[in-house]
Amino acid sequence: MEIDERLLARIWQRQLLAGDSLVTGSGGRLLVIYPGRENRDSGPDFRDAVIAASGGLLIGDVEIHLRAGDWRSHGHHCDPRYNGVILQAVWDGETPAGLQNGGTAPTLCLRHRLKAPLGEVRQLAFLDMVPGEPCRGAAQRFGAEKLGRLLDEAGDERFRHKAERFAIQMKEDTPEQVLYRGIMGALGYTWNRERFEELAQRLPWAVLECLCRGKPYLERVRALQSLLLGTAGLLPTGYGDDSEPGTAYGWERFRVRPPNHPQRRLIGAAHLFARFIEQGLVEGVMRLLSESGSDTERLEASLAVSASGVYSDDGRALIGWGRAREVAVNIVLPFACARAEGTLQPALAEQARSLYIRCPKPGDNEITRRLTALLFGNNSSRVIDSARRQQGLLHLEKSYCAPGWCRACPIGRRTSSGS
Repeated sequence: MEIDERLLARIWQRQLLAGDSLVTGSGGRLLVIYPGRENRDSGPDFRDAVIAASGGLLIGDVEIHLRAGDWRSHGHHCDPRYNGVILQAVWDGETPAGLQNGGTAPTLCLRHRLKAPLGEVRQLAFLDMVPGEPCRGAAQRFGAEKLGRLLDEAGDERFRHKAERFAIQMKEDTPEQVLYRGIMGALGYTWNRERFEELAQRLPWAVLECLCRGKPYLERVRALQSLLLGTAGLLPTGYGDDSEPGTAYGWERFRVRPPNHPQRRLIGAAHLFARFIEQGLVEGVMRLLSESGSDTERLEASLAVSASGVYSDDGRALIGWGRAREVAVNIVLPFACARAEGTLQPALAEQARSLYIRCPKPGDNEITRRLTALLFGNNSSRVIDSARRQQGLLHLEKSYCAPGWCRACPIGRRTSSGS
């Protein structure tokens, strides 16, 4: 029977394997706690898997191949994006996978470890419904209203966790640098988040402030743009080098939509940060929060950079309202809450929480779409109508779905018990 990587990926995703026979080519016994989140972009096939091994708990990526030798023939041994791989799962072969950083990942051969004959496994692999997920169709079991309240609680928990992390970071670094690094990471999206945060470390806020303070606004923008793009290696060389700028710095462009390319986002960042140089980033953001009252649109508008009056070769915003809302929800509001609590401003902290609750939801992503379909089925639902509830979905994914803790999940636990 013909085997392809799509089938192997489904077998791995749904763990259609005899769990007591998972032994790698190097002799290590494994227990898969969570197979990982399927990755539809470049890089390893599954992200954030959790696997118990004889040496301890492994958390990282899983790559699927037909043959163990495909690892080298596909060039993964030279690609730093695969340094986080903890396991290669293949149909044939057991040769360990060599990583670009000099490490190795074990290889698990699936050929003789299926839980049933291959024909039966193939049918199970492509079923629409996956048995054993206690939260599937949760809205039908105990109602959309109750489910909405649970998501509100989960969203509040995620907000608290973010605020707590910012509070810890502000004990180790200046508040301005913490906020600057957070905003930079949010502008990098999933694909380039770590690179944007690294850029913020290499080019600290104190340097930007020192070099740009006292300049007129447009001069600040030009200076910031040159500093950010130059440090990122994204300025054209102008010396006959035909390679794309930033190649040597490892910027991710594969499947990154043109409006989200790092050059555009850094140009947008230059305009955004130029607004706060004179008054200070933290002071400016806290003042913005105070002046916004209950108006979430005013907050978002202050974080967006439209195409009007700025460089934009296609007329699109450099930082659109959707991304501005993401920055507000994930960075500015939890940071402001932590900062207000740390400086004994409880009213301002409460205002940050209130704005978070009022904020409309940003655009959906792969995780929120998948969990919405899981909880509500094929019928469209109006329950996920706020950033708070969308953040609740993300909290459930990270805290319970990813590590496979269905019994601890507030939704999985209730659906299992029927309460």
